[in-house]
Amino acid sequence: MNPFLRAIIPAILLTTTIGLYAYDNKTETVNTSKSPSSAIVPTTAAELITVIQPRIRATAPGQTVSGAFMTLVNNSATAYALTSVGFSGASNVEIHETSMNGDMMRMRKVSQIDIPANGSAELKPGSYHIMLIGLEKELKTGTTETLTLTFSDDSQKTVEALVGTLSEQHKHE
Repeated sequence: MNPFLRAIIPAILLTTTIGLYAYDNKTETVNTSKSPSSAIVPTTAAELITVIQPRIRATAPGQTVSGAFMTLVNNSATAYALTSVGFSGASNVEIHETSMNGDMMRMRKVSQIDIPANGSAELKPGSYHIMLIGLEKELKTGTTETLTLTFSDDSQKTVEALVGTLSEQHKHE
């Protein structure tokens, strides 16, 4: 074998070994502990959308339909939509929109409520709202009920909604 190659090959092997050893030691000393600066950044609609004043209209004895209302605030640069709502105390839950057609008020089921980027969507009487149909029990003022909101990215958010009369729930300071 050529004397130059005989001298250079051990040098290359030695350099490679030292390099791998240094790299291996470096990976072992990486700090893997969670620090406040490595906080998780919200990435789903459920994490990014804030639900304000979720509420459900109380029912009279024997009444099997009610409405749920809230404001959905989207503080992200991405538009999302509310696509469905779950409520275990009803046989059916639908998203509705109320509108005027001449002098007739009309309510219709819609597939979603858009929540614009850096904007909000208000669910209120006479506008968008959630219909709770086939209620299994009376919804009594002062209690809370759980709603599960599903957004356009399939993420879900569970909220506790106060049950009461709308006049009680719309008091502003």
